[in-house]
Amino acid sequence: MPQIKRKSHEVEAALEEDVEIQGKRFRLYFQNRYTILSLAVDLLTGFFYILGSVAALTPIPDRVGMYFYLTGSIFLAIRPILRIIKNIFIYDDLKVEKANKSASK
Repeated sequence: MPQIKRKSHEVEAALEEDVEIQGKRFRLYFQNRYTILSLAVDLLTGFFYILGSVAALTPIPDRVGMYFYLTGSIFLAIRPILRIIKNIFIYDDLKVEKANKSASK
């Protein structure tokens, strides 16, 4: 049987944007919570569009399928909002100045 080589990932001190899920034996470490949210939104978008398509093919009232499509469209709109939030950084200049003054003393 062939040997499988596994690459290891050294986990640094947890950053604020990282997510770690601890289990009994294993732990999942995600390097960016916005990536996880984006993937979850993508999955939900596909799920609601599939439900809308199935509803259109069955005798379910058209209104139900329209709600599924509308929900999927909302998730499509959430995706770029998450990317914008991920790429915005807010710096508190007053806090940095205070930290610099106290460090220089």
